[in-house]
Amino acid sequence: MASFKKDSCCNDCNLKMNMFCFLSDEQLHKVNESRFEVEFNPDEVIFKQGGPLTHIVCITKGLAKIKLEDDSNRALLLSIAKPTNMVGGPGFLTDYRHHFSVVALEKTVACFIEANMFKEIMSDNTTFSMEMISYLNKRIMMHYERLTSLTHKHMHGRIADALLYLADAIYTSDSFTTTLSRQDLADYSAMTKESAIRILKEFKDEGVISFSGDQFEILNKQSLVNISEKG
Repeated sequence: MASFKKDSCCNDCNLKMNMFCFLSDEQLHKVNESRFEVEFNPDEVIFKQGGPLTHIVCITKGLAKIKLEDDSNRALLLSIAKPTNMVGGPGFLTDYRHHFSVVALEKTVACFIEANMFKEIMSDNTTFSMEMISYLNKRIMMHYERLTSLTHKHMHGRIADALLYLADAIYTSDSFTTTLSRQDLADYSAMTKESAIRILKEFKDEGVISFSGDQFEILNKQSLVNISEKG
């Protein structure tokens, strides 16, 4: 069950995003006064697609999956949020609804900041606003790349992309233990769980990767990159 906490102050926090360094002491104090922290257990929902967007969320500990859901309960895993990532979505400053769900992958701490406070600071601090826009645009560009991968690559290329993303962007190691399930990997790659498992086994048999349960190791990264590039 999620629990509330507020162990630190924004001024002293070493997990805040770089853009917060452009706030004045007074503005940072306002952010600190309007925020609260919540600790989530694995598989707990941080916020739900379709729900009201009242807060911007910054992940300060753990990992969370960002996913799009349809009416048939099928999901597309867009990305993984890790410490100092911000999640809020296109609903901010538009319809103030969440357009995707965020779910804790492991024990995760999220810092909730009131959306109205964010809006107020963006109005008063041009530099902060520019940094915010830059951050959001980079996230959009990343999602465009994902869309290209999912629509133009075959299944082997999509699984290769998933493994490279986990190694390079999330765990920053070619050897890692992941809390992602096989279904999560399938959802990230837009395929069935059975197809994802089959391709992972093929990669293992070919000596490209090694895995046992949740432990993965990329043995031949160049081969994986080649598979990704060829699609």
